[in-house]
This record gives sequence, C-alpha cells and structure tokens, in this order.
Amino acid sequence: MNIIVTGFMGTGKTTLGRALAKRLEMDFIDTDMLIENKLNLSVSEIFEKFGEKYFRVLEREVVKELKEENNTVIATGGKTLLYKKNLKTLTKNGILLTLHSDPEDLWERVKKYDSRPLLKGITKDEFIKLYLKRAPLYENLPNKIKISNFSETEAETILEFLTKELMRIEIKIGDKISEVILKRSLPGEIEKYIFSEKKGKVFMICDSKVFGIHGETLKKICQSFYIISGKDRNKNLKNAERLWKWLIKENVKRDSILLSFGGGVIGDLCGFVSSTILRGISHYHVPTTLLSMLDSSIGGKNGINLLSMKNAVGTINPPDKVFVDPTLLFSLPRKEISSGLVEAIKAGFIGDPLIFDLIEKRLHLIENIDLESLEEVISRSIKVKKTIVEKDPFEKNIRKFLNLGHTLAHALESFHRYRISHGEAVGLGLIYSLELSEMLGLCSKDLKARLKFLLNELGLKTRIKGNKENLIDLMKMDKKSTEEGIDFVLLKGWGEPVLKRGISKKILLEALEEVLDENTYN
Repeated sequence: MNIIVTGFMGTGKTTLGRALAKRLEMDFIDTDMLIENKLNLSVSEIFEKFGEKYFRVLEREVVKELKEENNTVIATGGKTLLYKKNLKTLTKNGILLTLHSDPEDLWERVKKYDSRPLLKGITKDEFIKLYLKRAPLYENLPNKIKISNFSETEAETILEFLTKELMRIEIKIGDKISEVILKRSLPGEIEKYIFSEKKGKVFMICDSKVFGIHGETLKKICQSFYIISGKDRNKNLKNAERLWKWLIKENVKRDSILLSFGGGVIGDLCGFVSSTILRGISHYHVPTTLLSMLDSSIGGKNGINLLSMKNAVGTINPPDKVFVDPTLLFSLPRKEISSGLVEAIKAGFIGDPLIFDLIEKRLHLIENIDLESLEEVISRSIKVKKTIVEKDPFEKNIRKFLNLGHTLAHALESFHRYRISHGEAVGLGLIYSLELSEMLGLCSKDLKARLKFLLNELGLKTRIKGNKENLIDLMKMDKKSTEEGIDFVLLKGWGEPVLKRGISKKILLEALEEVLDENTYN
C-alpha cells in the first residue's frame, strides 16, 4: 500500500513525505521531481516554456505510471489531485493524506521562494485569494491533517494519525465477552495483542486476496497458516472439514488461537470451525471488508451454507477479540465499500438514523476512504448491534430485527448462485421490506424514496432479474420461518422495526414488483 501526501502549496508535502518514508522504511517519490527529470527542466521553466496546460498533461502521464508503485510515499503537486482522474488513479492503491494549515502561515513559509510558477509576482492578498478559491476543493479530499511547524518532526503527527486507536468496547453474548478494538494500522502490531495474553499456538486462516497484499507481514505472526478464497460458495461443509483436518494434523490444542483475516465468509467459516474443533478454541478475527467490520464480525453468529440454505449450519459463539482496522479498506474496490455501507444503512433504519444522515452527507469522503467518516459509521453501527445482541444473544426476539432486508437478500443470493454481492442483495431486500411496510400501512413512502436515491448514489442495483415464485419458495427456507409462515422484519419508522408473520402470498408477490424484473430462467 502507498501513502499519498497532498495539499496546498507550502504545506510541506515533499519535506514531510520524505521524512515519513524514512520512518516507515518506504520508498519516496515526488511527482513534480519526476516531471522535472522527464524534461530536465524545473517546474517553473516548464510553465514558462510550454504553459500550465502542457504541464498538466505530463502530470497525468506520471500519475498513470505511479499506479503500479507499492510501499511508497508519494508527494503530489498542490493541484494534482484536484483532477478527478488523477485522484482515482492514485488512491486505488493507497491512503490519501491531505495536509492543511492557515493561509497566513503558508504565506510566511513560501514567500521567500521564487521558484514556484504560481508565486511569481504574486502578493500576499493574491496568495490568500488563491488559497480561499481552492479551499472548497481540498475540503472534499479525505484525511485532513493540520500542519503547524512545517519541520520533519511533523512526520510524527502523521504517524499518530495513521496508528490512532479509536475505541475499545466489550460485547456480552450470553456468558461470553467479545472485545472489539477499533484501531488504525493493525497488521504490523497485532502480535502484541495476541502474545501479550495468550501462550498457545496460533493458527492463521487468511483470505487469498488479503494474503496477496499483506502476506509478508502476516507470515511474521505465525508459521501455521491456511489460505482460502473468500467467495461465498466456499462457506461449506467440505471446507469446514478440510480446516478441522488441517488443525488436527498441525496439533491444535485447547489453548490454541485461531486467527482469521478476511471478510464475512472467512469470519463465518472460522467462527464455526473454532467453536467446534476440540469443542471450542479461542478465535481472534481481523475483518478486512467494510461489511464484516460493522456487521458480520459482531455478535457471534457464524455458519456454513448447505443445499440452497444460507447459513444453514452454525453456532452463536463470538470471537474472543475482533480487530477493526479501517486502513485495510484502501485495497478494496469502491463497489465493495458501497456494498458494505448497506449494512450500515440497515443499522440506521433500526437503531441510529444519524448513520443514514452521515452516509448521505459524507458519501464522497467515505468513498475516498476518509478514516474519520468511516470510523464514525463503523462505530455507530457496532453500537447499534451491541445494544440488540446483548439483550437477545440467541435471537429469541429483538435480535431478529437485525435481519431487516435479509429475507429476500438471502433468497436472491441463492437464486443467483451467489453471483450477487451480499450488500447489493441486502439493498434490494431493504427496498422490498419498505415496500411491504408501505403496503401494510406501517410507514410513509419517504423512507423508500430516500433509500433508493442513496443506493443509486452508491452505484448499487435497485432492481434485479428473478422469478417471483422461485423467490417465494426460497424465502420460505429462511431460518426465521416457522410452520405459521415467513417472519418479515418491517419498519414503522426510523428506529421502529417490527416483526410481521402471516403476510399473504398475494402481497408478497405484489411487493416483489418493486425490485424484480420477471425472469423465468435462473
């Protein structure tokens, strides 16, 4: 992963970027220096001879070349990432840090330099006017860090930002306590959290994509590791049996720790395996997707799919520790971030409307992995789930509210053979649940309209192909169903979920028209 440093002129991007790279033992690149080396001319000379437009063309070329870099601190020009294409290219493989300071302080720092093309002949008032013109653009960039003394020691301020611990919270599930730690940059530090308390052998199970990115760091934690794809179809009995056999062959003991790195599939599978091998060993989980950070890793539900039933076999046994590190999200495609946000939207509907407001207002920052915005979404969602699961750990009553949108979602996943993401399926399920709520006179149309608009903004489906009768049959297989019919979680309003049973098939079929384009073939 790279660290990209940007900001207005004079914020110390090059000085601090170089100092940061030295402390983290990473490579360092300055985009302006690369452009200068290409033409053997200074930035100022390029502006004078060819103009700014030509310079920006060279800048785009350099940015494209840098997308293949890894483990590098990249300092950009002040205007580089105000262009959307450059921003998208560089942030695909890195965390963006936006440095800022008071314009008066910046002027005092840069006024002595005449090598900057935009400073030639400029007065203090003109400089501040330019700063104020660009300020709203920088406001849209993520991870803002205020710089004051412009020296290399400010690299420590950046390091503190990158390694900050945000929250520790205990969640009581029955007689068991699960500790959730929300902290940045955990992979390099996770050993101290494990070995400071436990002396047993550590066995690691890791998503293959995650291992491809963080493998070298993870190998230092333990020598016994098992790599598996995090696709939903792998959450099955065959893989559970393979993991049981691997652990037994590797001489697992009751004081061993199963450490899992991955999204919801890895967390569910490893939670099931750890709760059953030797009748239960310790499980530490590091969720690596947004969906698993704010939902599936919390509360202790685990399991595997069987036949066409999602999570048909499983236990309720929470991880001893859950390590939530939002900096792991930088390697994810933006579609996965959008998919994960759907579970946060659900938490907003059932327990904390501010989550929904937060996503609406800060969507651009969240999509660009603004850590503070994401952490607020994650922490609020975790607290909603904590409140519910502590009152009803084994899903006898109110824990069922967490399944809002999931009855149709699980049916859609089965119908489409898990080729649709869980988050996208839940989004469609939420629309369906709100349509049912409207038809039964429980809530207004405003909730559904607002949801559909937000899902569109996230780039997620609001309609999908499917067969009504097949989906009704699949929903009947839902774990919440009884002999009396399908249990649906519906909404009366914000924070007012209700459980409804015995909804007529006619209404269920009619409501499907809100999300379904009829397709007789699967």
